[in-house]
Amino acid sequence: MNIDTLAGEGTELKGRFKSSLGDATGDSRLRQDGAADQLSGGARKSVGAVRDFAKRQPVATAAAAALLGFGLLKTLRSRGARV
Repeated sequence: MNIDTLAGEGTELKGRFKSSLGDATGDSRLRQDGAADQLSGGARKSVGAVRDFAKRQPVATAAAAALLGFGLLKTLRSRGARV
């Protein structure tokens, strides 16, 4: 577990609290802020999970990055982009 995973979990928890508080008080802005915090926290947790995976499996990470790069290059070339 790294700082991104922990921070993401905290932001997600804060978002759930805000959403619940917004539901209880009928404050739609607070509900929206809570939903945004939950989304942001989930994204940061995902970044942390990818970083953890990359540390544990560097060869698999490099292979996955290469495949994504080749796929992107092929997509761009098929659309007529000059790459």
